[in-house]
Amino acid sequence: MHARPQIREHLLAAKMKHWALIGRYPSAYSSYRPAQARKNFARLHAKYPELARRLGLDSLSPYPPL
Repeated sequence: MHARPQIREHLLAAKMKHWALIGRYPSAYSSYRPAQARKNFARLHAKYPELARRLGLDSLSPYPPL
């Protein structure tokens, strides 16, 4: 991704939140498979753990609440 550091961080945060929402509420986003959304979130979470921590997201964020 070719963007300034401040903008890049914002774009990555938006992607993380997006995939977490799709994984958590799959019926609201029927165009994506929840498994693929969770996989995308997991990859971003593994690559940018500090950003996920600052956003309040953990590895269980893309799963439905109990």
